[in-house]
Amino acid sequence: GNKDYYRTCKALFTCGGPYDSTVGMDGLMDGNTAKAAELVKAAGYDGTPVVILAPSDLAVLGNLGAVMKVALEKAGFKVDLQVSDWQTMATRLGKRDPVSAGGWHAFTTSWQQLDITDPMLNPYLATTCEKARAGWPCDADMEKIRDRFARETDAAKRKAIADEAQLLNTKIVTHVPAGEWFGAAARRSTVSFLEPLPPFLVFWGVEKK
Repeated sequence: GNKDYYRTCKALFTCGGPYDSTVGMDGLMDGNTAKAAELVKAAGYDGTPVVILAPSDLAVLGNLGAVMKVALEKAGFKVDLQVSDWQTMATRLGKRDPVSAGGWHAFTTSWQQLDITDPMLNPYLATTCEKARAGWPCDADMEKIRDRFARETDAAKRKAIADEAQLLNTKIVTHVPAGEWFGAAARRSTVSFLEPLPPFLVFWGVEKK
């Protein structure tokens, strides 16, 4: 693809954000297929297909699912990529059943930077067990870190706590960031917006000359 519209990023809380960090990421997310295959074999993977959900009607997420399938297959996994419309997929994400009864192992998604830029905002770091988002991560230590982050007012200390959260996530792995992409927009020369533009669509600050 066009490199103007994506970048690799090892920061759990996005690159360029206030909590941008590579803490704990040495040797990870480097595209080392041979090493990944070694680890899969050493873990005793038995060839059970990995069920990945991806939507058919959201192009960026559907494409991510296809790329994820190929990457996992190169590492030695058998992958069953199951594609459906987003509403069907979203409903299925709530199922905690075994794969044989409609359950799943992983899914692809994407978020605006604004929504995942710190330990409190990032929804996949809410490790509150059955109360958590689809995937239901459960980790008391992460919840303690998030609580400390929420209560801390010193910027430098908040940054250190965010680094702790990123490091812990390399151990418990609630989710894996695959990189960052940028949208493109066009407008008529007679239309202007307030600058800088927010990272999402708003309907104020617009002027037509």
